[in-house]
Amino acid sequence: MSDESEALYKPYDQFILFGDSITQQSSNPETGFGIHGALQNDYIRHLDVINRGFSGYNTAHALKVFPKFFPTPERATVRIMVIFFGANDACVPSSAQHVPLDVYKENLKTIIQHPATVAQNPRIVLLTPTPVDQYQLQGFDESKGSPHPSRTASHTKLYAEAVREVGSSLGVPVADVWSAFMSAVGWKEGETLPGSRDLPEIKTFRDSLPMVCLHLTADGYQVVYDTITEAIRVNWPDQQPAQLRMIHPGWLDAPK
Repeated sequence: MSDESEALYKPYDQFILFGDSITQQSSNPETGFGIHGALQNDYIRHLDVINRGFSGYNTAHALKVFPKFFPTPERATVRIMVIFFGANDACVPSSAQHVPLDVYKENLKTIIQHPATVAQNPRIVLLTPTPVDQYQLQGFDESKGSPHPSRTASHTKLYAEAVREVGSSLGVPVADVWSAFMSAVGWKEGETLPGSRDLPEIKTFRDSLPMVCLHLTADGYQVVYDTITEAIRVNWPDQQPAQLRMIHPGWLDAPK
């Protein structure tokens, strides 16, 4: 193959979605809409959008698996990486999935500053975890044999705040999914936090929250998608799909 042809057909740069089950399930067509499929459609023939979601994982797990799949610059170029952990880290301390808040922050920093990440220097977007409704989670917890809540609304809020702190300290953009969800259900800062067992069940909150227990509905994934694409638009407008050149020529100009 000539040098010209090799340049023409070099591997696509990558857009990696790195997270837990919310990321893993974002490829599921049964949901109706997911961030993986939507971003693949946006970036088709521009970037390879890769789902590296790991169900049940927290940031401690993430640190172990990250260097196993993240490519070296010789193998591929990672243009954009979304990091979306916290739903499991924010479990209550008695849970095996729990990661203490200070360790969670350090783990996120370690992923961002990992030698493999530095070698690629991708554009990174940090996502805050989604909020929880403890009333909706009750059945989920009971199905797992736990009479106690695995997560609380107030505890998860702390982990969302932690992501913002990490992003601010490292100069990494944050797509604030937690706030986007809470805004969508009409909550305002300073108001009592809905979804907490400290309050009676708020049916309108449960019905408005685009989630089923821990996982997202199509509407929930739409909220996440909107926060990611807005973060890209604001921070790297040149990385929006319309601004990227198409990989491989159109059929009229393609070699044959």
